[in-house]
Amino acid sequence: MCERGAVDEPTDESALDAAPAEAAPRNAPARRAPAPWWQRKGPSGLVFVLVLVALVVATVSAVSGVADVLPEVGKDQQGEDPWVDRVGVEKVGIFQIAHIPDCAAAPVVRLELWDEESEPYWQVRGPTTAMSSFAVGATPEGWEVVTPYTEPPADAVLRLVVVRSVKGVAGTRYREADLRSGYVVTGVPPSRFQVADFQGGNFCDDGTEGSSDTTTSTTEGP
Repeated sequence: MCERGAVDEPTDESALDAAPAEAAPRNAPARRAPAPWWQRKGPSGLVFVLVLVALVVATVSAVSGVADVLPEVGKDQQGEDPWVDRVGVEKVGIFQIAHIPDCAAAPVVRLELWDEESEPYWQVRGPTTAMSSFAVGATPEGWEVVTPYTEPPADAVLRLVVVRSVKGVAGTRYREADLRSGYVVTGVPPSRFQVADFQGGNFCDDGTEGSSDTTTSTTEGP
């Protein structure tokens, strides 16, 4: 006989299977989502390296492009100089005075005197400066000397280069024997002009001498 109120404990396996599963421990760590790619060391480091390489390549290309252009100013065969705007040179005592005609006026950043093989006798550079004339071999105020002036041989072919911040390069080719007092010499073969005629003349772009409103006279000096 069974006592009243007693409950028989289940002994079959189906009852055991019906028992609820144990709850997960409360202190178990939650699983975190993976970090974005830019926060991971591998991908972000690779992207940084690629960007750095691209910047280096771009910088080298830009520098090499400038180096290819600037040293080549005036380096070519006689009569094929790169400038389309001409300057002229006048003899004043022991000095050679270069004149920049009005049509070629623009801020100047560098002055150079080369021999026929483009080796420098003189180089100076400075901040953009407006000038209509300058003494060859004399450093303008506030400028720095790149190549100190060296006296060229008397019979040397000289190439005077005026580098401007706009309009590119102006220049001329001459020999010291071509120069005359009171006259400006320019061009190949050399032509001589009165200073005022040269200053207001057209020696730019198309290479023609004279303009519609200015009469430019070519003079063979003494």
